[in-house]
Amino acid sequence: MKKYIYLFALFLSSLTILQAQKLDIIPKPVKVKQKEGVFIIPSTVNIIVDEKIKRSSDYIKNGFSKNTNTNPIVSIGTKAQKNSIFFLVDEKLSLPNEGYKLSVTKKGVIVKGKTANGVLNGYKTLLQICVAKEVKKGTIPFVKIEDYPRFEWRGMMLDCSRQFFDKPTVKNYIDWLAAHKMNIFHWHLTDDNGWRIEIKSMPDLTAKGAWRGPSEVLLPSYGSGNQRYGGFYTQDDIKEVVAYAQERGISIMPEIEISGHSRAVTASYPEVGCAITQELKSVQGEVKNVWCVGREENYEILDNIIKEVSGLFPFEYIHIAGDEVNRANWEHCPKCQALMAKEGFTDSFQLQNYFFKRVQKIVDKYHKKTDGWNEILKGGEINPNTLISAWQGIGYGIESAKKGYKTIMMPGQYTYYDMAQSETERGHRWAAITDTKRAYSFEPIPDADLTPEEQKNIIGVQGALWSEYLDRPARIMEYQSYPRICALSEIGWSQKKDKNWDDFYGRLTNSHLKRLADMGIAFRDFPPTAIYQNGIITVTTPYEGAIVRYDAQGNEPTRNSPLYTNPIKTKNYEHYFFRTFFDENSASPSVKVEKLPVAKWSTSKAETIIISENISEHIDKKGIWYLTFTAEKDETANGMIKSVSLFENDQLIQSYPEEKTLKSKPRLRFLIENYNEKNTYRLDFSVENKEAKETAAKANFNCSPYLEPEVKVTSSMAENPKFPISNLEDYNIETYLRTDVACKDGDWILYTFTNPVVSSKIEVLTGIPHHPRFIANDGFVEYSYNGIDFEKGEIFDYGNASIYPKQPVKAVRIQIKGTNNEPLIAAEDLRINP
Repeated sequence: MKKYIYLFALFLSSLTILQAQKLDIIPKPVKVKQKEGVFIIPSTVNIIVDEKIKRSSDYIKNGFSKNTNTNPIVSIGTKAQKNSIFFLVDEKLSLPNEGYKLSVTKKGVIVKGKTANGVLNGYKTLLQICVAKEVKKGTIPFVKIEDYPRFEWRGMMLDCSRQFFDKPTVKNYIDWLAAHKMNIFHWHLTDDNGWRIEIKSMPDLTAKGAWRGPSEVLLPSYGSGNQRYGGFYTQDDIKEVVAYAQERGISIMPEIEISGHSRAVTASYPEVGCAITQELKSVQGEVKNVWCVGREENYEILDNIIKEVSGLFPFEYIHIAGDEVNRANWEHCPKCQALMAKEGFTDSFQLQNYFFKRVQKIVDKYHKKTDGWNEILKGGEINPNTLISAWQGIGYGIESAKKGYKTIMMPGQYTYYDMAQSETERGHRWAAITDTKRAYSFEPIPDADLTPEEQKNIIGVQGALWSEYLDRPARIMEYQSYPRICALSEIGWSQKKDKNWDDFYGRLTNSHLKRLADMGIAFRDFPPTAIYQNGIITVTTPYEGAIVRYDAQGNEPTRNSPLYTNPIKTKNYEHYFFRTFFDENSASPSVKVEKLPVAKWSTSKAETIIISENISEHIDKKGIWYLTFTAEKDETANGMIKSVSLFENDQLIQSYPEEKTLKSKPRLRFLIENYNEKNTYRLDFSVENKEAKETAAKANFNCSPYLEPEVKVTSSMAENPKFPISNLEDYNIETYLRTDVACKDGDWILYTFTNPVVSSKIEVLTGIPHHPRFIANDGFVEYSYNGIDFEKGEIFDYGNASIYPKQPVKAVRIQIKGTNNEPLIAAEDLRINP
């Protein structure tokens, strides 16, 4: 009998586990143990806040009230009250400093932390539990949690120079970071394009250097347009934001960009820069943006700046940058050259090291420590207490850790959230295309390359959001940040063994996207997948319950577009776009319909794979078709594509005999003129894997939605030989023209067709593909039916314009009406609709 009672009890226990409500906590805690039952929150619940965290009492009260729809009564102290919620500091807890224990029973809730920040971390977990999808409002499931962070440094940087974000926006950003248990806000306050912090000893830094515009010392840039743009934070603003962050368990590290990225300084105080006549461009195309190392007065100026900054920020570190310095200025500067001779330096990296060490002594003087980008490791020794922010790649973090420096891992390839999230989205591409899944895949400690002792030098992980392309559309800063910062929070907090993408994605989409929406974040939702096969488009939603809408005319779907409910029968799949919508603020990018790959392969052997595929079912019309080869992931982009041929009814249409590396993402053009549904089509090619490395990829074959008539392009502006005018004649969306000079009123780019073209719409695009840089700001597009007489079309709107011809078009011309305040202008292939 006892045996059966035991088995029945065991059954009930397992049933309880199976029925446990999903808490969907992000970042994932170390230990979670749920029990059957819930604590019912009284409508006027008592909250007891330890004296040691009383400065956060309003934060705790307001957040709990908002997330539970209750009216809590807050008391400061530790006196026990029935059915209360306690937030207590217990320095004797055997947990790391930011760890906590959370217990929910029928008697109430107790959150204990070894430190004030530990208690706040427990509070943030409690709030997430209260609003989890499966938790009934007004209740908290019985649970015991023991939790602590993997890394002591969990940071996020926001660039407020290129785009200025006002004080309420910065506070919101801090709130969102706090909700994810991030503990460092890296505030990028100065750069070439704006000085954002009031320095009373140098008032022109904000009177002049905080503003861009036609009559300002800084020219318009990054979408600021031909009006005065900018702003800055007063010292009172800074103090307010610092206190706000402290209440939420976040420390703020200021960054003052030196010795490069300093155009806002040299434009306000020209004497700070090198006295040279040459206009030597930095990586970003800026001139005169470097502090003069040989000017002794500059160190007095820096002393004053750092003194004021140190007094505003209680955090132990100040970031003084040191990245991307245009050292060519020093090589032409008499004062810098004299200093080099005096010190016996042989290269300008030594000057950079000299400057950094001089500044570092000033930082030390005001009882702070120095953080700098990984370039400061060049040119000589630096203070062993220096913190290194390794941004250029994982290898730079390894180098720093091996040299014994405390290191923050923030490689651009994974943690720079200004990177585009897909091939068609706005954002940088120099490091990688980085969606949430790729961001989550980052492992900060490369244990195979570091000894256990060296691994201890990696003290944390950090993300960065540079703001060059955050000027539009509205709220793109939030779109670029989340949910990638959700992934970052788990990388920084959760144990390595607990990291699992599928588990994280489940928690994110089940409950956490709704939490983001409730916080007011206009996040990037996950796009659907639309597959075309046998005349039918079938859409897979990114998660259960996702709302997907579509457009059938080649436009981006809106919230008023038709709702996708069933497969769509069509032959014009190229014109369909699909998009996920979460609420009024959040949506995914729109996506095109994909066709199933015409071929796939995977091998880790050194071998040649011969592929011959009947692809007749993939071809359903005449037109221009593109064959693209894409690796499954970066690590599998190995091997050579060779001898590509397309056959129609066993007759060769076209072949590409030359070798192409898979890493180059080959894109091959084919013209199918004699399509007939009875025709058969065969694709032949080979993949040569010369080394025993994994190669895994797919080949897709898609019809272009655009016409590609023969065209000749000329311009009044000189071309950059690396980006020639002929790039505008190949209809490759990834190649483009860059001029070698700035544009001016009267400049032009002329597209002349060999034969007049019949088109319903011709789109004219300037700038780098997917980048709003080097665009035509002032000007219009015009078109001609005879190649001589031109009619005016649209004016350029943020670099783009269109024409809608009523007759066959012989020529299209871009007419420039003024400068774009950039060192050059770029242009793309025409997109000619049938």
